[in-house]
Amino acid sequence: MIARKLALSAFLVSATALALPLEYPYLYKDPRVMAMGGAYTAVGGSSVTLFYNPAGLSEIPLEEGFEVNLIGLSASYSDDGQRFLNDFQDALNATDQVTAVNNVLKKYRGKNLFVSLDTFPSIAKKSGRLGWSLGGLAVFRFSGVPHQGFGPEGILSVDTSLTYGGLGGVSYDLSPALSLGVGFKYMTRAQVKKDFTARELVENQDNFDRYLNDQVKKEGSGTGLDLGLLYRAGNFLGFRTTLGASVLNLGDLQMGNTEKIPRTLNVGVALKRKGFLIFRDLTLALDIADITKNYSQDNDLGKRIRLGGELGIFKSRLFDLIARAGSYQGHLTLGAELRLLILRVVATTYSEELGAYSGQDPSRRYILSAYITW
Repeated sequence: MIARKLALSAFLVSATALALPLEYPYLYKDPRVMAMGGAYTAVGGSSVTLFYNPAGLSEIPLEEGFEVNLIGLSASYSDDGQRFLNDFQDALNATDQVTAVNNVLKKYRGKNLFVSLDTFPSIAKKSGRLGWSLGGLAVFRFSGVPHQGFGPEGILSVDTSLTYGGLGGVSYDLSPALSLGVGFKYMTRAQVKKDFTARELVENQDNFDRYLNDQVKKEGSGTGLDLGLLYRAGNFLGFRTTLGASVLNLGDLQMGNTEKIPRTLNVGVALKRKGFLIFRDLTLALDIADITKNYSQDNDLGKRIRLGGELGIFKSRLFDLIARAGSYQGHLTLGAELRLLILRVVATTYSEELGAYSGQDPSRRYILSAYITW
């Protein structure tokens, strides 16, 4: 009898662990970086490097003046995320709501349902030895996994949040070969992370906002500090080689009682070449994120490897065209970017690994972004 109880307990714990997504916590995923496999620690050259390595601000071209990104909006979703939200709303309007909600959850059982909206307006510039950037971030994210409802995880595991705040950073060229960067951020987050039953969802639908605010929602604010180095190692096979290292979120980024974003040590290498065959330029990059394995979800090396490239096909004052590809956590990434005057449109697809190791449970996601930029 004792052995049977222990076996049952082990099964329930195992089922719960496999049902819940093991996605690494993060603030923001830039669509351009994700298209090239998430590898950016040694690349730099734009304000988005604040999320990867502040020393990369030293790579902003001096001749291009200010980099300004305004009115930028990105929408991300998984294969089933948008369809689930529509079906779930219809179920709440049905006569037999409990049955309808259960049918919807059964339809999407075991699938990761992901929808995200974010914006990152920013300004950056390189002047002499000093590079700097300031920006604001706002991210709404919904992630859910329906279950059978028999285990302790309930019938729907939800992790949804609204995160917003400001961030900035500076880089300084200690020498022509070596740059140091420092970044800072102040973020506020409201988060709902809970396992719901179908009856719980239906019974609270009329006052769901109050129920979430009073009993479920967690919120808070916190500051983060980032440090980075970038070393220009010279030429290799005709490519300009850079090596990068960063420590992000020193002391962890803790926003009240919400899920913390742990400190990570990241390293990378990038190869850059202007003029490649008939194309404008080519960048190749490799990163290993969290080499000290501070992410508590797992110890898998494959989930921490990012590899990719960017091919500048054409660039003029009126028109840019860029293609990107890579491997993120062992899964293919693809993307394209088109700029017409001050309008830039970016399309990206990548897979987020939700399992304990690369290849176990990938969730294919898509991002479409539009920016006013110059």
